[in-house]
Amino acid sequence: MRPFVILGSGGLGRQIIGLAEEVERHTAADKLIGFLDGGVDEPDVWGVPVLGGDDQLAALDARYVIGVGLPAARRDLDAAATGLGREAATLVHSAAWIGKHTAVGPGSLIFETAHVVAGATVGRHVVMEVNTFAGHDSRIGSYVIMAGGASVGARARIGDAVMLGIGSIVLGDVVIGDGAVVGAGAVVTKDVPPGACVVGVPARETTLRRGRITA
Repeated sequence: MRPFVILGSGGLGRQIIGLAEEVERHTAADKLIGFLDGGVDEPDVWGVPVLGGDDQLAALDARYVIGVGLPAARRDLDAAATGLGREAATLVHSAAWIGKHTAVGPGSLIFETAHVVAGATVGRHVVMEVNTFAGHDSRIGSYVIMAGGASVGARARIGDAVMLGIGSIVLGDVVIGDGAVVGAGAVVTKDVPPGACVVGVPARETTLRRGRITA
């Protein structure tokens, strides 16, 4: 078995436990050995040992996945881990659908009922939550978070570090710029510039202020 650790033990990190256990049951290739999280004083999280802070990765003969949900933080942790010469693990649930001529990048987490359709490409350290959909020939950039039920249409292009909210829809051929945020339930019918936040049906640009979305 190839051991790996989860960097971060928050909500996403805990969710990865079930995915890791399912992958181990079905493939016997990857084994979760613990969390790395310097902010946790307990010896374990949900029965999974806490092995120390992120700095311990240098001393471990293990690969890693990232249990932090913010795209920018995922990118920074990935850079630190690769700088130590560590390789990312890729976890794909047996109940996910991975079509022909697709590619899923290192470190990506593909949860149950997610669909990556023929010709689609999923980048590095992407999270595809339950019931997400990447349409045929679409391109999902690195460090993208696709919350539950988010769908990307055929040939759409999703930039790096994008967040797609619960139940959001990006129509075919639409381009979402790097660092953009698509709100829950939004339907994106036209291109979104880098760093923009869009909400509504059809989606329109908004302003983010102190964690709240303002139209």
